[in-house]
This record gives sequence, C-alpha cells and structure tokens, in this order.
Amino acid sequence: MQPQTTNWLPGIIVLSVAFVAAAAWLLYQRSRGTLAKNEPQRDGVLDDLTQRAQLLIEQLRALEAEKHNLGAEQYTAEKSRLEREAAAALRAKDEHLKRKASDDARAKPRQAPVGTGWAARHPQLSGALWGAGIVLFFGGLGYLLVSEQQPRADGQEATGRTPPGAGQQQAGNMGAMQEGAEMEEARARLQANPGDVDSAALLSHELIRRQEFEEAAKVTAKGLAADPFNVEMRVHRGVLRAARGDMEGAEAELTELVDTWPDAQEALIFLGSLALRRGDKAKALEHFERFSVEVPRNMQPPQLGAAIAQLRAEVSGGGGMQ
Repeated sequence: MQPQTTNWLPGIIVLSVAFVAAAAWLLYQRSRGTLAKNEPQRDGVLDDLTQRAQLLIEQLRALEAEKHNLGAEQYTAEKSRLEREAAAALRAKDEHLKRKASDDARAKPRQAPVGTGWAARHPQLSGALWGAGIVLFFGGLGYLLVSEQQPRADGQEATGRTPPGAGQQQAGNMGAMQEGAEMEEARARLQANPGDVDSAALLSHELIRRQEFEEAAKVTAKGLAADPFNVEMRVHRGVLRAARGDMEGAEAELTELVDTWPDAQEALIFLGSLALRRGDKAKALEHFERFSVEVPRNMQPPQLGAAIAQLRAEVSGGGGMQ
C-alpha cells in the first residue's frame, strides 16, 4: 500500500493570493491616508469673501450694460454703493489673507511665510507696473527739485522740461528699444484678445509715460470696458484727466482710489507729482512717504529714499509751498 501524497500547491497559491491582496489593501489604505493628510483644507471664509467680491463685480458690469436705461442719479448712486461694498469685500479678503499668513508663520516659525502682498498676487505685473510710473515720476521730480535752485537756460524748453544730456540720451535710447518691444508685444496681445486687461494696463501705462495721451485714453477705455473694477486702469483714467487739464478732478479720483481700493498705491506716485506741479511739496512728501510704507520694499525704486530725503530737506527748509 502506497502512502497518500498531499498536494500543497493549491493551498500555497490561495495563501499567496491572500497575502498579495492584503498587501495591496494596506498600501491602498495608507495612500488614502496620506492624500487625506496632504489635501489642503478649504478656507470657507476666504471662499465667501472671494465669491462676494466677484458677485459685486458682475453686478457692476451689469449696471454698466444697463446704464442707458437708468437715470443719472440712480446710476451714480447704485454704482457708488456697489463700489463701496466691493472695496470692503476686497479689503476684508486681504486682511484675512494677512491674518492667515501670520498665523501660519507663528505655527511654523522655521518655514518662510507665504507672500500675500501685491507682488505675490500679481507676479506677471511686478516690476513692469511700477517701472513705467516711476520713470514718469522721477523725471519730473528731479527737474522740479533742481530747477528751483537754477535759472532757466536759453536752451531750456518753456514747458519745464530740460533737454537731456548726451549720456542720458544714450541710456534712454537703449531702454527705449526694450520698452518698445514690450509695448508692441502688449499691443499684439491686446489686438488678439480685447479682454486682456493686463496687456491693456501695461500698454496704457507705457503710452502715458510717453505722453501719447490720445491712444492711452482709447486703450484705457477698452480695458475698463472689459473690467470696470480694474484698479490699475482706473488709476490711468485719473492720470489722463490730469493730462486733459482737469487737475482737481484727477486728484479727487486718485485720492478716492487710494483711500478705497487695495493695491491702488500706484496712484500715490501720480498724486505726489500733481502736488509738486502745484508747488505743494509737503503734500507731495506725504504721498511719497505713504507709498514707501504701503508698497513692499522690493517693489520700490532705489531712488525713492533719496528723493524723499531731498523733499524732507526742502520742506523743513521752508520750501513746503511755492
């Protein structure tokens, strides 16, 4: 009688399959736990504020579309109400982001805090946004501060602009070539997409710097038609009012933007320039100092500190009003 042979193969196969299935299940559960842990928690408050601001922007656009069906007083009152509420929502959103960043920094002191300022939220405009306005401002500021101490030469223009020197002209030509290329790129993007507000802002800014106010007004109008709430375009509209001679209206509009809307600090540069034009150095100094406080240091031009120091010396020396 032969001994009965046991066939272990089916059992081994079943056991192996069970082990593989168990390992796969454990890996799956672990991956689910890791994903759940790494998934960022939604910020309900931020979502609500963002949604409210967007809703108000849409309401303003609808109001602009129905402007011809409303009376002047009704349109003005409704527009003012929507702008105030939207500005409040945007300010609340910025404050919430700053508080959240501060809390995260305290909770993780060894990690660099995430930027929530203007430069972090608008990386595509950093540098270009302030650059054009700063060039425009410091060109006038340098003349206004120096010309009071020097008599007008025979070759100086009666408009208050001095002919540039040879070195300055050469450097200006090199910069103009690069700026011209960027300007043409922005113009091409805007022609391809009339709703590209960022390109409209850059193009109108460069046109204002070159004092091509007629075309700048057209570009600004197109940008505001695409986004009536765009702060950059509204600043340009205020500057263009000054170019047309409406100094009081321009100053009132720019002041309202700075005091109402977040990220409207660029208007401070032009407000300071308007104050210098009418000879109010103390007010100009106030605007430039506020600009230096509210704008991130890495977004400030290196000449700003020296210009403010020179203005302080002028004001303290009795030159606050001319």
